[in-house]
Amino acid sequence: MRISSLLSAGLFGLASLLVILLFLLLGQYAYPSADDFCMAAGVQREGLWPHLWQHYQGWSGRYTGNALYAIFPLVFGMYAGYFWLPVILIAGLFSAPAFLLSRLFRLSVFSWPVLLVSLCFVAVFLLGMKHTASSLYWLAGALTYQSGNILLLLALGLMIEIRDRQLEHRPSFLPSLLLIIVIVLAVGSNEIAMIVLTGLLLFVAAMQAKSSTKSRWVWMLFLLVAAIGFAIVYFAPGNAVREATFPLRHQWQRSIDGSLEMGWWILQSWLFNPLMIVMLLLTPVAASLLAQRSPRKFHIADSVLWLLGGITLAVPFVLQFPAWWAMGGWPPPRTVDAIYFVFLLSLLAFITALTLRFAPQQFSKLPRWLLLVGALLFGTAILIHPQMQRAWQDLTARAGPYRDYMQDRLQRIEQARERGTYFLKLPGFSGEYPRSIYFNDIVPNARDWRNVCYAQYHGLQWLARAPEKKQRQRPALIPPRQ
Repeated sequence: MRISSLLSAGLFGLASLLVILLFLLLGQYAYPSADDFCMAAGVQREGLWPHLWQHYQGWSGRYTGNALYAIFPLVFGMYAGYFWLPVILIAGLFSAPAFLLSRLFRLSVFSWPVLLVSLCFVAVFLLGMKHTASSLYWLAGALTYQSGNILLLLALGLMIEIRDRQLEHRPSFLPSLLLIIVIVLAVGSNEIAMIVLTGLLLFVAAMQAKSSTKSRWVWMLFLLVAAIGFAIVYFAPGNAVREATFPLRHQWQRSIDGSLEMGWWILQSWLFNPLMIVMLLLTPVAASLLAQRSPRKFHIADSVLWLLGGITLAVPFVLQFPAWWAMGGWPPPRTVDAIYFVFLLSLLAFITALTLRFAPQQFSKLPRWLLLVGALLFGTAILIHPQMQRAWQDLTARAGPYRDYMQDRLQRIEQARERGTYFLKLPGFSGEYPRSIYFNDIVPNARDWRNVCYAQYHGLQWLARAPEKKQRQRPALIPPRQ
């Protein structure tokens, strides 16, 4: 590799690692909240599997997502585990696209172009999140949604591997078994992953149904597994209980209008920012570089381009609808971030397909200085990104006082338990919350469900927080549980 190419690759990797390191460091200051304590208190009271069954019956059908954030504190600890949460999720978000790229281009998962593209993908996704606090640092939200994103990429990679083996008449039992496991887990993680993966399998099974080979029955089996998981989630009794808390639910016109309005708003916010624009300009270069090293011969039909383009445009609107239908209002930010992940994936697939169809080699022959300019633009777009600046300010100025306040709170709770005091009023936080990691908290009303769960987990009967006087009050993100 020439010095200029090595420098460009180093700049891409350094800028991406800077993003990842920043968000990993912020994980040291995150604390559990809201549903985390409700689930943990229920597990303490009833046991793991009985409470998961009760949760399925009374609140949510997401069997994988529910199980993950119920089991995680038992393995890592409720508070200590919060440091490991972003570490595990970011590692998964890096490994899964590397696996998908390695299967798509038939390259080693450890080849430098695969690793570098995966690293940049993680950085762009993290900075594109609307709400890292609930999508990356909140145990219930992060595990539910990021696990679905990771499993979706693994499923795509396994599907490519299985199809290659079928065409080459090689055994595919092990990857098929792994895909079945991944499908079961992905469908039960969250509704976005469930809809996307089931829809994808339905499309592939329909295409394979025209084939006269026995392999079509394998894809029918995959679709059947996804359909069973879909039914388990969709028909969960708890879904009806949760939806009953939203008075504006199940209104067709409101759901359609809301999906279109918010879909257009978030589509503009995603596309018209410097980092996304730079990424779109650099994606053909990455696709051409991977294709040049790949032994696979790509033949992209025009119908594939139209399909990928249509899916990319539809994602911001169509995937809004389930949340609007269930709640009658704007989806939670973590749901929007899951939609963003699918949009980013489909957009990159569309640009890659365009590159492989019309210019598979040309972009890899661009002047080295031009690639260096692209790397500098990528790094600059990262440094000036509002999410990056906010995260840096949180790390350097806001996270420390917030952690001190939370540590003092935990000490007060422990001292109250030692004294046998089970009714406790805690002081409010007088500083500015680090919004990159802060999601939700207890309130002055001791009867609020968040306070009830918090108190139950810590072995108290009554717990409240004093009003915050030095900071303008902001409405909680989830007045009802979502």
